[in-house]
Amino acid sequence: MAEQRNASPRAALSRRRMLLAAGGAAALPGASMLAVGAASDEARAQAPRRRRDVPPTAGLPLVGGPEFPVGAFWPPPPTHVTAERYQEIADAGFTFVHNGNYLWDQTGIRYGLDIARQAGLKVLVAGDPLLSALTANFWADGDPTGYHPKITAGDAEVSLRALFAAYQDEPAFAGFTLADEPAANRFGTLGSLTATARELAPGSLPYLNLRRLGQPYGPWGTPGMDVPTYTRYLQEALDTIAPSLLSFDRYPMLAGGAEDPGYHQNWALVRAAGLRAGIPTWIFIQSLEYAGHRLPTAAELAWQVNTSLAYGAKGVQYFTYWTPDPSRGDGFVPAQGLVTVGGERTPLYAAAKQLNVGWLRPVGRELLPLVSESVVHANDVPLPAGAAAFAPDARFASVDGDPVVLGVFAAPSPGDAEARWALVANRSFTAKAAARLVVRPGYAVARFDPALAAYAAVEGSAVSLALGPGGATLLRLAPR
Repeated sequence: MAEQRNASPRAALSRRRMLLAAGGAAALPGASMLAVGAASDEARAQAPRRRRDVPPTAGLPLVGGPEFPVGAFWPPPPTHVTAERYQEIADAGFTFVHNGNYLWDQTGIRYGLDIARQAGLKVLVAGDPLLSALTANFWADGDPTGYHPKITAGDAEVSLRALFAAYQDEPAFAGFTLADEPAANRFGTLGSLTATARELAPGSLPYLNLRRLGQPYGPWGTPGMDVPTYTRYLQEALDTIAPSLLSFDRYPMLAGGAEDPGYHQNWALVRAAGLRAGIPTWIFIQSLEYAGHRLPTAAELAWQVNTSLAYGAKGVQYFTYWTPDPSRGDGFVPAQGLVTVGGERTPLYAAAKQLNVGWLRPVGRELLPLVSESVVHANDVPLPAGAAAFAPDARFASVDGDPVVLGVFAAPSPGDAEARWALVANRSFTAKAAARLVVRPGYAVARFDPALAAYAAVEGSAVSLALGPGGATLLRLAPR
């Protein structure tokens, strides 16, 4: 990931590589653990699980509540799994953590779940040895990877039952991470595991994170996906796995001050796929320096969050919270990120806390139930790849001034069919933006105040905005 388009896993950093410490992508010597509660002959004869329709997200952890999900990847290591440290995560506006950072054994994970409960956090569990062995050794019959099942569908079900039995009684447990950046030829197997997990524990979230534009469609080392292939990749994931959400990662703050030119295009493709399926879209936010990528500023954190909100994001995840040890390679720097390797909070922790608590939490509550209707770039020349240019429409007559990204949202209920919400984000993370939006007659405009969690009326049909670097504002358009 030193170059976003590099297809080689050896040259690219991802949560997938970091999770390899748990054996999640290779057969484990302890794969015999899969025989826990060995399956009966009848279970062994069962056909592989097939895709089920995606259940409603209402009631599911992280995606079914009123709070905007804000996740922390790479939480404190085992020696720092304390009530104080997890309260520190919650105080910074995070709502859940991805289990990791060497907390891989079941006893430690359960302890971490209890600590998370005390702080009011949820946890997506990864790295449990049985889970890692299961995801590394189960292939559904007919899986196009060409691998033959090392365990049967019945044994996979027995393993999942044991996993849910180990964690499901923990209030902080949100679900399991089943895959990170999978190739398309694994979708059938992942669909089987996802369907089984839903049957066994319909109240948990089967989570996976998909690849980004430019990564391979198939095995690592093969050519990266172009736009048509990536569009097919996303649709095949929807059709075969039927995920509860679409999560992806793309880290746009490149070394030397450059911006990843494919960022908006990747978001546009994921947004379209999520809308087709009617499921939420999530993204990872770059919050540290590593090979080929710079340490973001506070404005660049805000820029990633607000650009993602404009493109319809229903959840964000920080990569990372705790800084990984530089001995892992990949150019990590110990004294940076939100929390250093040694456990010291950095200025970026304070910036993330202010962003999450003061802005994302109240604005996220407003946007979470809404449906993304459009996203356009105004005054943005040259237009980024994959972006749509602003054109006057039934609600906005003009957008003048500096470049902004305009995301428009509609209410899902018929009662507010004519109302619209507009998230206006500064296109720049280095300069302030002054923009003037002219709304068509027939709409009353109000601006959202995140400190009060309330809207204040705007006089007239012209709205003048002054946005800080990476900043944004939320407007509501109500029919008069």
